[in-house]
Amino acid sequence: MKILIADDQPMIVEDLLDELSHLCPDAMCIGTSNPHEIVPLFNEYLFDIVFMDIDLAGLSGIELAKKILEIKPRTNIIYITGYEKFALESYKTVTSAFLVKPISTEMLTKALDTLRYPISDITDELLHAQYSGKNIIGAKLTKYREESGMNPQELADAINVAVQTVYRWESGERIPDVITFMHIAKVLGITAEKLILY
Repeated sequence: MKILIADDQPMIVEDLLDELSHLCPDAMCIGTSNPHEIVPLFNEYLFDIVFMDIDLAGLSGIELAKKILEIKPRTNIIYITGYEKFALESYKTVTSAFLVKPISTEMLTKALDTLRYPISDITDELLHAQYSGKNIIGAKLTKYREESGMNPQELADAINVAVQTVYRWESGERIPDVITFMHIAKVLGITAEKLILY
């Protein structure tokens, strides 16, 4: 999860960074009090959540939020302001929450629990790490092949591939396709799920 905090009061930015470090310890959180940094930072990191002050030293947080939503429409915009009068205006953009300062831990928690666009902990990087070669599939293929008493050449012959292909699967360089998975599982006398799931 990537979070941007944008408020022209540095103390508020620091307070929110501190709160979020406890509420979302695995999140990447960046704060800025410079409104001119907001869009460049967003372009660089494509944040999932943006805590946006509405009145940013003469600039409109709502207009900045519109620019962010043009870049990534499924961004969770959480407006923060000291003035309730901005609440109606904030709905000119798609928002996840509207928080009036001072912001309590309870308010933050509720806003994060009710995001318009829920954020999964499953990232592309995690999928790649978990389902590539050694981490899951390669290690399991080696385990079940050895348990069946087959060596790499025998498995290769049984499923009609080169033995180098088996070595690549087991080392993590390659991943078998779905049909091959089924064939391997049948040859090893196990279910395909055993090769894929934890």
